[in-house]
Amino acid sequence: MIADSRIAATQDQPIHWGMAAKALVGLARDTSRTDHVFTIISALTGNSFNRTYEAFCRTEHGQHLLRTRPSLMAVLDDRESLEALPEGSLGREYLRFMDGGGLTAAGLVAAQETGIDPNEAVELDPDRRYVADRMRDMHDLWHVLTDYGCDDTGEIANLWFSVGQFGNPGMAFIALFGVIGGGKGAGLGWARFCYRAYRRGKDAARLVSAPLEEMLSLPIDEVRRRLAIACTRDVHPEGIRFGYRRDGKLGAQPS
Repeated sequence: MIADSRIAATQDQPIHWGMAAKALVGLARDTSRTDHVFTIISALTGNSFNRTYEAFCRTEHGQHLLRTRPSLMAVLDDRESLEALPEGSLGREYLRFMDGGGLTAAGLVAAQETGIDPNEAVELDPDRRYVADRMRDMHDLWHVLTDYGCDDTGEIANLWFSVGQFGNPGMAFIALFGVIGGGKGAGLGWARFCYRAYRRGKDAARLVSAPLEEMLSLPIDEVRRRLAIACTRDVHPEGIRFGYRRDGKLGAQPS
């Protein structure tokens, strides 16, 4: 059974444009529906996940992770351990971000399970499943490392950063919609902000195979330096943009 699963998983997944478009409409109506995000990404994955997996396997730490299988979800869900970390560390800043947005590490898992997966018949072998879960579980850590908020604007910027990391067509589809759907005051400045988020992700180290579990106790600026994540004030000298689509302020400039 494992051998058959490996063969199926290495094949490029078919593109489901109709399902992606339907989910995008649902996401536009309610931007809090993270399950629609997972549906779109799954519908348009194509060969991008296999490329990410192969790059993961080529790294020394990626190979170590596949041998040892540490659970990033378990680490991020251990509130007591995170609270014990030094002030200003990545772990404490992550906890602050999650508390501020009323988020939980398990929330992403629930959203993924609620979404429609057109490729659910494709069984991932254990190694690929581990990498896929790790990609999902570190999403909110990326918000913390980039300073992109948990509002609609921050989610779009984080998606552009993710497109730079993975080149996933589903992520790009949602992210492009976010640029086009900016508020009246967003303009070309919002598009430039998103492009810079994309370049920031592309120029950074490949985070999915980075030893993030071992970095939670480090000062967040030190983690950014080690992962080659460009300083926020250098990438976005005009400041971090903000706002929700429902308020007509997607990509609004800081006041």
